[in-house]
Order: sequence, then C-alpha cells, then structure tokens
Amino acid sequence: MVKRFLVLLLSLCFCFVHTGLATAGVKIVIDKSTNQLQYFNNEILQKTFPIATGKSPLLTPEGNFTVVLKVINPYYSRNGGIPGGSPQNPLGYRWLGLSVGGGSIYGIHGTNNPSSIGTYASAGCIRMYNKDVSWLFDHTPVGTPVKIIHSVATPVPEQPKPLPKPQPVTVVLGDSTIEVNEPAGTSPDGAPILPLRTIFETLGYTIGWDNFNRTILITRGIEHITIAYASGQVTTRQNTFICPELKLVHGTMHAPLSFWQRALPLMQINWDDGQRIVTFSEKVTSE
Repeated sequence: MVKRFLVLLLSLCFCFVHTGLATAGVKIVIDKSTNQLQYFNNEILQKTFPIATGKSPLLTPEGNFTVVLKVINPYYSRNGGIPGGSPQNPLGYRWLGLSVGGGSIYGIHGTNNPSSIGTYASAGCIRMYNKDVSWLFDHTPVGTPVKIIHSVATPVPEQPKPLPKPQPVTVVLGDSTIEVNEPAGTSPDGAPILPLRTIFETLGYTIGWDNFNRTILITRGIEHITIAYASGQVTTRQNTFICPELKLVHGTMHAPLSFWQRALPLMQINWDDGQRIVTFSEKVTSE
C-alpha cells in the first residue's frame, strides 16, 4: 500500500514538473502599435506574425495575461450562430482564450477576412491568418504568458475623404430615355456602372432568377444571357466571359459599360463623358 502511494505521488510530481517545463520557456508579446505578435522560447524570438487588433486603442486590453483555453474550430455565437469550421466563421479555425474575461471573451484566433490583418479592425480580439494561428496553436501550451503592450503613442488616424457622389447619367435606348440619378459608381475609365434590370427590360428582355444555380436568366426571343452570381461568369449565344465589376446595390445588380458591350455584341454602345450620356443603338451592317 505504501509502495503504491509512493508511485502515485511520484507520478503526480512528474505531471506538475512536465507542465511547468512545457510553459516555462514559451512567451507571447503582442504589440498593438505595430500589429505584430512575437513568439519567444527561452527568451529567444522564434517567430513574428502580423495581426489585427481593436478598432480603437481601448478595445484590445493591455497587460499580462495567460492562455487558459484552446479550441479547435470555435463556434461563433453572434448573427444567429455560425458552426465551427465554416468558411464564414469570423473566428477562423483556432481559438486561444486569454485569462482576461475567463478565456471566452478575448482571444487570439483566425479570421475569414484575411485583408484585415495588419489593420485595426476587431472588436478587441487578436486576429491572425489561419495558417499562422494554426502554428501558434500547436506550439503554445495552456498557461503560456501573453503580454499585450502599446510600444509607441497611438497615431491619430487620418479621416477618410468622402468619395464624390456619382453624377446622374442619361441612358438613350432607341426611342426610350432613362435617367439614372444615382449610378453605382464608375469603372476605372470613368464610365458609369448601370442598373441591369432597368436597361434589359427597356430593351425588351425578360429577367428571371434560378435560385438553385444562383444564376440570373435574361431572355428575348432566341437571345439567352446567363450571369452566375458567385463567379460573375456571363454566357451569351456568342461568347462567355468573366465580369468581376458586377455590383449588387440596394438589391439591384449593376454592370459596367464593358459588360454591355460584350453581352450585346449586336448593339453600338457609346459613352459621352462631357454630356454624361450612354447611347444604345443597333449596329449598322453594310452589305
């Protein structure tokens, strides 16, 4: 009995020592002023990762914390809930919860918005690229100390300049005229982006929606045009092309001038920048 007790006691001691060794050399330093996470092992810098932190300086807390929780494919509880592992999950595929808030409020996690990395974008958590947080997850034991600092004064963000409001455009389609008072922006060449349904219906086309294939269907007689919503692929009787500049504004799809010129090859489409008039007319073919 005494021997069995000694074996149990030695086993428990080994577990405590092993846990201590696992966390003794690992340390994480997060600098909000540079949006970088540094990973140290035995005081030697091993890795530096780009991150995103709070939209304002007070959102991401500063101080000394520890990793108290690790979760693979965390569940996102807001917006009706998003399952763990979903590409739409804002938490990405890994969560390292910090001791502030008990481990479920503030954490280091992945993201479904990689373009936000390097910026001030979060509600307080620390975002990383999914591949980076996966490495960190595998190399960071529970109990690892995490220090969050702001090494330099917070610069005053420059206020974004308001974009100029798009000017009205007149669209002439044979005997019909349409006034587009609020175009959905402009293409790089300055030409307006025009509403799909309004123009096609004025030209006598019928527009439908295939919900199963997520495709816009446009028909007039033997003319058939399909637009894949997700990819922007446009298919006509004459050709197939990709139009990435398609824009959904207030529930209405808008298309740049290049789309109309390729989707309607039998029409002459001209843009008068000075008069701000787009003219659709039948092409004249010589015999």
